[in-house]
Amino acid sequence: MFQRKPSEEEISFLLLQLHLMLTSGLTLTQALESLRRQLGKNPLSEVILSIKKSIEEGQNLSDAFKKAEIFPEFFIEMLKTAYRGENLETIMKISSDFLSKTVELKNKIFSSLTYPAFVIVLSFISVVAVVKFIMPKIAQVLTGLGKSLPLLTQIMLAFAKILEYAFYLLPLIILGIILRNRIFKKEALSHFTLKIPLIGRVIYYFNLSRLSQVLGMSIKSGIPIVRAVALSIGSISNSYLRKKMEKIPQEVSKGTSLSKAFSETLVFPEDYINLLYTGQKSGEIEKVLILLSDIYTRQALRLINFWLRLIEPLSILIIGIIVALLVLSVILPLTEISTGVKK
Repeated sequence: MFQRKPSEEEISFLLLQLHLMLTSGLTLTQALESLRRQLGKNPLSEVILSIKKSIEEGQNLSDAFKKAEIFPEFFIEMLKTAYRGENLETIMKISSDFLSKTVELKNKIFSSLTYPAFVIVLSFISVVAVVKFIMPKIAQVLTGLGKSLPLLTQIMLAFAKILEYAFYLLPLIILGIILRNRIFKKEALSHFTLKIPLIGRVIYYFNLSRLSQVLGMSIKSGIPIVRAVALSIGSISNSYLRKKMEKIPQEVSKGTSLSKAFSETLVFPEDYINLLYTGQKSGEIEKVLILLSDIYTRQALRLINFWLRLIEPLSILIIGIIVALLVLSVILPLTEISTGVKK
């Protein structure tokens, strides 16, 4: 129950090792056995052994890896397009690279948010302490003198009540977050995340970037276009976007051009469709797809970097406002008390 799941970094390295072994000429089962021996007593060794046994028993690749319950959903979806172990090297490499970039990005965001988050949390604790323990005593003194509380102090005390109710609801909120995938449909939850300001736009850009990269690399590797499209759609992590694109391979197999099939989903930006159309006409679609991947990665990173630069000054501003409100909400009733005592 309390066994630690392997990190994205560990899974990325594991997939990179499998990629290198497969490109060196080993079969998948041989690569898994070799990897298991290298891992030794590492808990991942048992996972690799169970995958190997499942494949030897005749299970398809996606089911064998899914049973391990440690691999990301997009990787499992990509494996569904692998037929008799074909394209596995490409799938392992793409998945490893993506997870590696994800870890790098998460570390960057975490390091940038650590200081502001720490300061804001401490400020929040200070607010709770003052509002919960100091203000009620001041309020008692004021009411004893027959004076009403200043409006700001009343607001802060009301805020304390709200915090108290929120504290009681906290276990339910945590339970809701843990069970979100059972309470809500995956597509609905994914659609909601795309609507969140900033976060939704970043997720959208990264998914477009990944799809373009996988499709470009797949076509360049000589994978048939229909399978390449299915592979790239499977690489998308957002269930809502993946659902909207699921009919593209079928349309392409009927002879519909990529740009037209993509535009009919109403998911892709107009600039994306125009560049894709240009790539088809010029016969350099692989280059255009890699270019599109780079464009949308840069757009996502630009958004992230812009907000990360804003977070520190914003956190200082928030703390300043909180401190000012605290000081005023304490000083105002104290002045009322002092005037009451003089009288």
